[in-house]
Amino acid sequence: MKKSLIVLAALGAFTSVASAQSSVTLYGRVDLSVAKYAGTEAKSMTNGSGSRFGVRGVEDLGGGLSAFFNLEHRYNADTGAQTAGPIAASATSNAAPLGRFWAGRSIVGLQGGFGKVTLGREYTTSFLMSQLIADPWGWDTVVSQGSAALNNSITSGAIASVRNDSSLTYNFSAAGFSVGAQIAESTDDINTFQKKPFNFAVSYGAGPVMVAVAYERTGQEALDTAKWVTVNGSFDLGMVKLGALYGTGNTAAGADHKSYLVTAVAPIGQGEFRASYGRLRDETNDVTAAKGFALGYHYALSKRTTLYTDVIRNTGVLAGTEKTGYDFGIKHHF
Repeated sequence: MKKSLIVLAALGAFTSVASAQSSVTLYGRVDLSVAKYAGTEAKSMTNGSGSRFGVRGVEDLGGGLSAFFNLEHRYNADTGAQTAGPIAASATSNAAPLGRFWAGRSIVGLQGGFGKVTLGREYTTSFLMSQLIADPWGWDTVVSQGSAALNNSITSGAIASVRNDSSLTYNFSAAGFSVGAQIAESTDDINTFQKKPFNFAVSYGAGPVMVAVAYERTGQEALDTAKWVTVNGSFDLGMVKLGALYGTGNTAAGADHKSYLVTAVAPIGQGEFRASYGRLRDETNDVTAAKGFALGYHYALSKRTTLYTDVIRNTGVLAGTEKTGYDFGIKHHF
């Protein structure tokens, strides 16, 4: 009996230590909608916000230091197929090529009182800390997806990247301030850039106010070095949250791009009403690439499940003759 108690106590202590030292979480999202994108007459079932399946974990190394990882797969929920991208790598794209399994994220790193250091395929700091949060839709649904994407084009200037491969990223936050910086290899098994991609962002949030500034050099260079700068902010009045973004930069071909976006988000019942208006203009070639408004209502059935509907009107050249888009969808997190 005494030996049994000792064994049980030892096993209990081991289990507690293991539980405290590390954890692994499986997570994902399934999102499907019936939609018509701006720029096309076709109506189809589509992935409104990028269906995904991922695994992430953290290990306590002691002394306030921990290791972490995150692997994320993207797929089309309507068919179960892996999300496709360009078949071959190019100097003008670091999107997910066909065959890349961990297209969303593939990272490992350390974090502690010094901040967080991340290695691998990771979102740019300019995207996460400025461009993404400036869009009430978070670059999702017909508002930011498709060949005639509206808010995606406006916030990125049709220049910036979403992620960088083979990157080293640093993040630190304290007293409302957040700082992020990232540099990536110019050449690896997939990408061949003329310069090392580099980006950084600084933000401050206190109470209802948030402001951020971000800069990105994409690594593309021809007549000029492609780069994009954004300044954005928001003010939460309680009944409505107002936001704005201004962007400026140039393409590798030397075209000057400028954009602006104004937004409003208001809680209504168990959901929220979203609205935005903005424009992206190529000043060098005197072309308005994207211009218009977006409206939407996203209703939370629970903390994990949301019903949504959106409509956009894009009068820029990206939309061609089909200026209007809409969707009706359901999104579930697990």
